[in-house]
Amino acid sequence: MWRRAFQMGGLVLALLSLVSFYIVETKPKHKSVAQPNLIAATGMTPVVNIAVAGRDIEYCKPGYGPIGLKAEPCEGIERYGRTDTMMFVRIQPGRVDVVSIPRDTYIEDRFGAHKMNSSFLYGGKEAVAAAGITDSRTNAAAAEQPFRDGGSKAYKESVEQLLGVTIDYTVVFNVELVEKVIDALGGVDVYVPEPMKWTDRAAGLYIDIPAGNIHLNGKKAVEYLRFRHGVGSDYARMDRGKDVIGKLLQKIKSPAALNLIPTVIGALQNDVITNANLEFAQSMIGYSKGLTPHFYTLPTIEDARYGSYLIADMPKVQEMMQGILNPTPVNLEAVPANVPTIVNQSGVPRLGRALARYLERNGWGQAEVIPSDVISAEPTRVVRRAWGNLETAEFYARVLGVSVATPYRYPDGAGNVSIVLGKDAAQKYGALALEASLIPSP
Repeated sequence: MWRRAFQMGGLVLALLSLVSFYIVETKPKHKSVAQPNLIAATGMTPVVNIAVAGRDIEYCKPGYGPIGLKAEPCEGIERYGRTDTMMFVRIQPGRVDVVSIPRDTYIEDRFGAHKMNSSFLYGGKEAVAAAGITDSRTNAAAAEQPFRDGGSKAYKESVEQLLGVTIDYTVVFNVELVEKVIDALGGVDVYVPEPMKWTDRAAGLYIDIPAGNIHLNGKKAVEYLRFRHGVGSDYARMDRGKDVIGKLLQKIKSPAALNLIPTVIGALQNDVITNANLEFAQSMIGYSKGLTPHFYTLPTIEDARYGSYLIADMPKVQEMMQGILNPTPVNLEAVPANVPTIVNQSGVPRLGRALARYLERNGWGQAEVIPSDVISAEPTRVVRRAWGNLETAEFYARVLGVSVATPYRYPDGAGNVSIVLGKDAAQKYGALALEASLIPSP
């Protein structure tokens, strides 16, 4: 039992450390020719594709009214149904790419036309029926394993069909895992641009998070991640998920966090479904330190003919996947023609101007500094609009040692590619912070 718990715990922690979330006629017709390098030479990062999903709680007895009946989760295999958090993760030398897949993404397969967040549920029920179990509530123990196996297989197939890749490993976790990991790591700091208020009595969900820089424990962090309203809706929710993963990346690399691993893994046995082995999980912890995270959201379009479904924008999906599967090596000797804007949200006055001077001294162009009243808890990062120059984003991410993200919500005034200085910038770039203190106020 301990070995299995360590295996799952190591894999989940490794994934957290690595990632800092259509129409049938136009889907890819062939799997990627990029073969996974699962047996890499000593010291080299293996090339692997991973489908990650988070299962949310299903409620069989909804709550009613402000003081009415309390919502009660389902029991047995029905407790966790749809995968409302879905990600494709590719690990390869020098980088890890994470693609968030919207829960409402349209897919058509042997279950018919449905949203991708139902693939696990449909696959699990199919496997239970194939095992000859007609009453999963009465035979919950017997139904659990085929449900987990069938659900994982169906989810894996959905990701492969959607993205045209071959998946090597599947990791499916329950929503409680996120709360446990964040609590064990001491919580997480976030910047909330506007208050989050939402009540869903049927599911027993009451979200009330004020605006500003906030420290969240595991329970409040899960609320922060589940919130789907306001600007950006589900896309903004996926951005928040990627931001939290980035912060956990920084936390989990610290020596203090390593001492907390036994506390976390002791409760993971029932929270994770994976086909990964212990050796892979252990190796990923070591490889993760040298990888640059790149975050994306699956390009989709809204089509009134499909109601609440989101249709994958296949030309853009294929372009995105081409860049992920066959990335162009970053050449630090070749300076991009495009110069990013700089948004200073670090709280250190004139740090943006100091960075702009540094870039100019190195022959990297004259960057425009965008004023910002925001002091953000977010880490320093390069943000890129979907049409922003990828080579420019890659170049400056490598220069600054930060991740690349394509978020839905951009800082006010940010260009197509921007360097956003966050809370960590003063410590990360100490010499520039000192230079900033010597620059006269305008």
